[in-house]
Amino acid sequence: MIELSTQRLRVIPLNAKYLELLINEEKTLEIELSLSSAEVFVDEELKQGLKFRLSKVLEDEQNYIWHTNWLIVSKEKNCIVGGIMLKGLPNEKGEVVIGYYTFSHYQGNGYMTEAVTALKNWLLRQSTVKYVIADTDKNNLASHRVLEKAGAILYTETDALYFWRFV
Repeated sequence: MIELSTQRLRVIPLNAKYLELLINEEKTLEIELSLSSAEVFVDEELKQGLKFRLSKVLEDEQNYIWHTNWLIVSKEKNCIVGGIMLKGLPNEKGEVVIGYYTFSHYQGNGYMTEAVTALKNWLLRQSTVKYVIADTDKNNLASHRVLEKAGAILYTETDALYFWRFV
């Protein structure tokens, strides 16, 4: 299994089995991955997103890393602090879209900036990837800061969203 590592974090793509455990049995996932138990509970909105990711993983298990949720694990605490989702294989322009979340207990510690930086660096080393894309709600200032610190450039917008790109 591939895993990315930074000074403080492990970033782990979940196969179908582990993604299903994250959705339905968080405690079992923690046991299976030898993680410490954390006060983290996947809410219904996130569960819906994870279920969609799971459906995509099951459609293309060979390429699961491109469709799944990557867990962000604190090395110091050995617990899940958040996740990053890849939203499919690179398109014809070489674009890969990411989305991410940090559990509230762990926000404001720089974990997401560190994780996004690690994943975008890995993605941009893949021969089929030219750009890593993220979109944010216009009022999500914390997410804007994460992307700016990680080196993203704001390149377009809609009424509700900003679109950022790493090159």
